[in-house]
Amino acid sequence: MAELRREPVARRWVVILAAETKGPKDYLVFKKPYREIEPIEPCPFCPGNETLTPEQILAIEEGGEGKWTVRVVPNKFPFFRIEGELDRRPEGMYDLMNAIGAHEIVIETPDHGGAWGRMGPDQIQRVLKAYRERSSDLARDRRFRQILILKNHPGVFYLHPHSHVLAMPVIPGRIDEEVWGALDYSGRKERCIFCDIIKEEITSGKRVILETPHFLSFCPFASRYPFETWIIPRRHSPDFVSIGDEEMWDLASLMETVFDRLLRLLKDPPYSFAIHSSPVQEKYHRSEYHWHMEIRPRIGLGEGFEWATGFFVNPTPPEVAASHLREVDCT
Repeated sequence: MAELRREPVARRWVVILAAETKGPKDYLVFKKPYREIEPIEPCPFCPGNETLTPEQILAIEEGGEGKWTVRVVPNKFPFFRIEGELDRRPEGMYDLMNAIGAHEIVIETPDHGGAWGRMGPDQIQRVLKAYRERSSDLARDRRFRQILILKNHPGVFYLHPHSHVLAMPVIPGRIDEEVWGALDYSGRKERCIFCDIIKEEITSGKRVILETPHFLSFCPFASRYPFETWIIPRRHSPDFVSIGDEEMWDLASLMETVFDRLLRLLKDPPYSFAIHSSPVQEKYHRSEYHWHMEIRPRIGLGEGFEWATGFFVNPTPPEVAASHLREVDCT
């Protein structure tokens, strides 16, 4: 059983995988450029290898004959496990509990070589539907306070396109900071800070990449990373699971375009993206929050200074990044 340990000064929670300890040799693979990492064979996420994954939780099928387009399975090596009790307890002056939650893998396409900028809005919409269904289902478990959707490209161990849906018994620090920032702004101005950001960005136009009827994509004013990109619904909504089908299609089309531009402009960079939603359960849910997607290409300078100080150094101003992304030729 993994543990959640709380660092007592900054009060951040850390997952400690005590039962799955890795030694020095396990980290050598991460020194290679991602294109040189040897793939695991056979790929457990490819069609025909379904028996290599845990029993599926959800499958979206198209064309009959049991042909899936998206599968959701439990992670074989989860950060959080659904079985058991939290067992909050002290260890001397420290606080810890069992890492109870859920960690699911969304296999985004049968195509081993698929990519967000190339799979088409129909397929992206199917992935978004899987996110919505699993997030909604996991939020019903009263033990969980936060649902997080996360993707790393390429995957750490598997190159087949996939992403993660995680349910956690604590609110992670990054989202907690955003929630309290939104609450403070709402308390002072009686407006949503994210809605005001949307209005400011549309008025300025300098950092906007694309506008659609339902969403805005832009490079944030204080971007932490080169070419950091946000996608945010223009309608105020604290929860991703409230997205309607028309909005989902609009989002899928926008995502295809944004990721295609990143792929072309930066030559298929490694990246991470996350969907931030309000915490769940009545006690923690915040209507003042505004869900959004954050995309971070993993390029640029080393992050020793950022790690040491909490400051970020970005050598590409967001106005410049947005200008480059607007000008990408997608023909």
